[in-house]
Amino acid sequence: MKLFPFFLFPFFLFGALNENGDFQVWNTDTLHVKMGRQTTLKGQTEFRYGRDGSKLYYKHYQGGVLFTCSPRTLLEFAYRHTYLRKDHKWGVVYNPLVDLTFQTQSRRGFYIGDRSRLQYLIFDKHLGHKGRWLYRNRLEIIPAVRLTRRKIAPFIADEIFWHEGRGIMENRAEIGLKIPYHQRTQLNLSYLYRNLKNLDKTWIHHNVLWVHFSLHF
Repeated sequence: MKLFPFFLFPFFLFGALNENGDFQVWNTDTLHVKMGRQTTLKGQTEFRYGRDGSKLYYKHYQGGVLFTCSPRTLLEFAYRHTYLRKDHKWGVVYNPLVDLTFQTQSRRGFYIGDRSRLQYLIFDKHLGHKGRWLYRNRLEIIPAVRLTRRKIAPFIADEIFWHEGRGIMENRAEIGLKIPYHQRTQLNLSYLYRNLKNLDKTWIHHNVLWVHFSLHF
């Protein structure tokens, strides 16, 4: 629990909505429903608040099917329906996606996973009415360390985004805690440092407090 004061640090890093230095709060909720030994249905919602965590500017709803090809290989097909606030109006992004994850875990609890995601982003008229490919790669490491009797696991992660027409346009460095409630529920609490290339091709950063709740059936 000594790590919790670290998460208070972003509250002192303020900025305007989506501008350089903006502090944001992201909330993600994911539902897993196991349909068989190798098949899981997944549903997810996410909401992002900018301008010091006071204004909702992003939300998405996602559904998909996860296949456990082997203990080390996961394959997921999904569709994400995204809403983005632009000029005080909401635009829509339609994006089918596929994930391929390679992972391994030792008996002591050390985990490393690498997820590649390919999305096709279809923007509505309000957002430019264009289609673009987006490739993302996320590396996550959980050391063989558990905190307190609740078996809280610290983790670090880094994700790189490549966007068609813009090249590498985002990087997310993350540090956090995986907090198990019991077998079916888990809370991820993390701080994310987000580097983002804006439309002027200028790199800016956001400070994000990310709360991710998962429920498993």
